[in-house]
Amino acid sequence: MRYKLLLLIITSLLIPPWNAFSSSEVIIIKSSEIIPYQKAIEGFKQGFPDGSYTEYSVEEDYSDTGKAIVARAVKKGGDLIVAVGPQAAYLMNTDSSSIPKVFTMGLDPEKFLGNEGLYPGVSLNIPLGFQLEQIQSGFPARKRVGVFYTQEQNQKTIDAILPRARGLGLSVMGIPVVSPKEIPELLKSLQSAIDILWIIPDRTIGSEKILKYLLKSVLIKNIPVVGFNEWFAENGAILSFSLDYGAIGRQTGELAQQLLQPGNPPITNVQEPRQVRTIINLKVAQKLSVTVAEELMVQASEVIK
Repeated sequence: MRYKLLLLIITSLLIPPWNAFSSSEVIIIKSSEIIPYQKAIEGFKQGFPDGSYTEYSVEEDYSDTGKAIVARAVKKGGDLIVAVGPQAAYLMNTDSSSIPKVFTMGLDPEKFLGNEGLYPGVSLNIPLGFQLEQIQSGFPARKRVGVFYTQEQNQKTIDAILPRARGLGLSVMGIPVVSPKEIPELLKSLQSAIDILWIIPDRTIGSEKILKYLLKSVLIKNIPVVGFNEWFAENGAILSFSLDYGAIGRQTGELAQQLLQPGNPPITNVQEPRQVRTIINLKVAQKLSVTVAEELMVQASEVIK
């Protein structure tokens, strides 16, 4: 009898605890049906396994139609709501239900949620410190970095960049722009003042036509360009960063598990992506006689030759 009781105790210690998420009803509200969102949703289901999922799309609609879709989804009830994309995250912020919620796949969430409306999630913001470290290690002989930006959209970003850059021995020059029409004249005056152009997300200067003009104008002067997605690597940027949307979804799933874990303190933080890919366009670097440090090439996720 004692042996059986001892065996029962040992067995109970070895068996994993009951999965609190096995019966979770998860409402997924996505901004649209685009492939990046679908990859993030697939990743979320891997990071939050054994749930029951119902998906809705608001088709990038901020109006009453989008709100009605959210209201219909929430009315059915659930244990967790996942907002995928900025439109979905914004609409979920207008919902007053008590269902726990997380967001994912949104750039600069404070812009579409407001500082007072932020709730837990994983943004699309590539960590600034990581980008600066890659710039510093990849181009050790180049210290002067130029960044075009509009003050309304990115002044806080520039303010965050400057002290971090100084800590790495870099000099970052923020170049405020009101209209894309200013860029040609600004470039003429800056070509001797910078030796790297770092392009950050900014709607005012974010059209493909403007970006191609920027790339062409500085590359012809043998100034390397640093970009924030695969498009830049394909169009001449020597260093580019990109994100794995599936990995962002998995990270969001892990965050959701923490959110629903009984006894955990409330989670309010917004996380940056843990996994960032680096792409080196060695073909362009060699053509322009721009030296890229071997250390960065070895660590790069992809090298275009």
